[in-house]
Amino acid sequence: MITDKDISLTFIKGMEVLEAFERAAAPLTIPELARRTGINRSVTRRLVLTLVRLGYLAETNRAFTPTPRILRLASGYLKERQFGRTVQPVMAAYSKRLGDAISLAVRDGVDAIYVAYSPGDPTLITSGFSIGSRLPLTATAIGRVLLAFSDPEEIERLLAKPSASYTPDTKTDPDAILADLSAVRARGFAHVTGEYEPGVASIAVPVLGPDNTAKAALGIVGPAARFEEMEICARKAALLSECAETLESFV
Repeated sequence: MITDKDISLTFIKGMEVLEAFERAAAPLTIPELARRTGINRSVTRRLVLTLVRLGYLAETNRAFTPTPRILRLASGYLKERQFGRTVQPVMAAYSKRLGDAISLAVRDGVDAIYVAYSPGDPTLITSGFSIGSRLPLTATAIGRVLLAFSDPEEIERLLAKPSASYTPDTKTDPDAILADLSAVRARGFAHVTGEYEPGVASIAVPVLGPDNTAKAALGIVGPAARFEEMEICARKAALLSECAETLESFV
C-alpha cells in the first residue's frame, strides 16, 4: 500500500496547478490559481514559475496558459495503444457507415475523458468536444455505459455521492440511475436524451475487457429528434458494438 511517506506532496500540488487549467476559458493569474487549488499563494507562485521554466506554462501580462508541451504528457498513453495506426482508422470507417462522428472515452475518476475522436465525413456536424474533453459519468450515454459495465461496488461507491444536475431532465436520484444502468446492461447500450445538454441525445456502447467490464466506451451525439425512434438507436448501437469488438484488442 502506498502511504504519504512514499509520495511527493509538492509534485501533487504541481499537478493540481496544471489541472486547474482544464476548465479555464481564459489565462489564469497566480491569485486565481491559488483560489482554484486552495494552495497558499506563495507556494502557488513557486509552482507556476517552475512550470514556466519547464515549458509547460507561458506567461503574458502576469497571466498564465498551458503550452503545447503539455500534450507530451498524453503522447505516451496514445502511442502505446497505437491510436493513430489502429484505433483511428477503424473509428473513421465506422463513422462513415454510421453517418455520425464517433468518440472513444475511458473512465477517469468520476468523468469520462475522450481519448480518440473521428468525425469521419468532414461535413458531419460534430459535438464540439475533442480529445481530452471530460463528460460526467452519470448524465451522458458514454459515461453511463462506462459506469453500467463497472464493478458493482464501484457503482455503489460513486452513487453514494450526490450527482450533479445539468438540465431539468438530469437524473440525480441514485435509484433512478441504478434502474437505467440495469437497462443499459440488459440491452447492451446507453441512450440518454437531454440530461447533459437540452435537446441533445447520445448513444454509447462498451468496449469490454476479458472480465466483461468496460475498459472504454464508444459514443455518438446528435439532436434529440434524430434519436427518438428506438429502432434507429438500436441499429446505430449495433454498428457501434461491431466497432467496439474490433477495438477490444487495441484499447
